[in-house]
Amino acid sequence: SDTTLALSIADVCGKGLPAALVMSSLQASVRAFAQSDSTPQFIASQVNRALCRNADLNRFVTFFYGVYDSSARRLTYSNAGHNPPAVIRADGSVVRLAAGGMVVGVFERATYEQGEVTLEPGDLLVLFTDGTTEAESSEGLEFGDDRLLETAVRYRTSSPEGMLRGLFDEVTRFAGRHLRDDATAMAVAIR
Repeated sequence: SDTTLALSIADVCGKGLPAALVMSSLQASVRAFAQSDSTPQFIASQVNRALCRNADLNRFVTFFYGVYDSSARRLTYSNAGHNPPAVIRADGSVVRLAAGGMVVGVFERATYEQGEVTLEPGDLLVLFTDGTTEAESSEGLEFGDDRLLETAVRYRTSSPEGMLRGLFDEVTRFAGRHLRDDATAMAVAIR
């Protein structure tokens, strides 16, 4: 609506055409269930049921869905086993968004919680997939959550595009420009 924005990120277990088909099904489910009055908790539950009922897909998915209400400056979300997104506060402190439940697509009767966080001007919301944190150096070390958060904090005063550019420059430099898995990130600046 004029005052709300839905945000979603997901990661399918596996690669290739089977994983792409699962992601396509997930995207269709999100679009079908995401109405202006749908809660993130409801969306996670419905997406889970839809994936579980399609036995041909047979893959699990980490999934995060949130709705930001700009008039209340509130993000309501449900995290289904996804890497917890981070709110990077203007002062450099970090809040992780973990409330939710297990991955979607495994147990049809799984239940999901809903979390809520107030976002203030100067805050930066960072969502990412595990391909970012699991990028490996030539020595076999992972980029990791801590390094990702340190990078996001360092670039917190940049534009979202600048923060993402800085993050991916660091990830690819760390991994010797070769990533084993898809690496996706999204950043939203609160003005």
